[in-house]
Amino acid sequence: MITPRGEHKASIRRVMMALDAMNCESPLIEAAALIATKLGADLDALFVEDPDVHAVAVLPFTREISRSSAQPREISGDRVEQALRALSREAQARFSAVTRRSRIRGNFEVARARRNEALFDALGRAQLLLLQPAQGTLLRIRVDPARAPQVFAICSGTPASARTLELAAHLARQDHHVLELVAAGDIDSDLVAAIEQHGIRLNRHPMLADAGIVELLQQVENRVGNTLLIAGDLPAGADRGRLLEALSRMRCQVLLVN
Repeated sequence: MITPRGEHKASIRRVMMALDAMNCESPLIEAAALIATKLGADLDALFVEDPDVHAVAVLPFTREISRSSAQPREISGDRVEQALRALSREAQARFSAVTRRSRIRGNFEVARARRNEALFDALGRAQLLLLQPAQGTLLRIRVDPARAPQVFAICSGTPASARTLELAAHLARQDHHVLELVAAGDIDSDLVAAIEQHGIRLNRHPMLADAGIVELLQQVENRVGNTLLIAGDLPAGADRGRLLEALSRMRCQVLLVN
């Protein structure tokens, strides 16, 4: 990684990706494995089982619709439990297949917690957390090869911002040597100079007045194939529910950096 003096700092050792019942397809895991490979890191997976799904399942008016007959039928907590267990096993099998094929190491774990709580807990113990949007992904994984991928970094003068900028520069250097910088305050000028000396062009995006982390997301081109890195200590004072709701609408990969 680049430092202000042109030295190399220790690389990220582990990347953690968040999975759930709606986001566990092989292409998403393969995309995460590619990020881990570029960074020379191991890849861990956290499959989140949201207890709210179980709570809804036991309500007396809850029904499921059969795909084959299109007829409603009762649904039970036991059936939901079995379905979630089956999905987590399928996700683990896909994860194992991808990591073997990519020749990277990693661990798979399951957490029973609300998605927002699980993700922010994971951010507190992971160096790099990869978020997958909380929505269907079959269309989102298609990338237009005619458009060059972009790397965006949202950072400021916080402790995690320097690491965010370094990692973003590392990923940008492997693609098109262009880094889109959304700066929420002062940035280490020595680090910026060192990045530019390594042949990376920094495109600075105009700031919104009194912008918070959610508003800064509007400066990012939200399309498939792009990568967004956010300093993990920027959301400290933000409404976490509002932030995760905004991140769930992102179509690009989102990396929160500690």
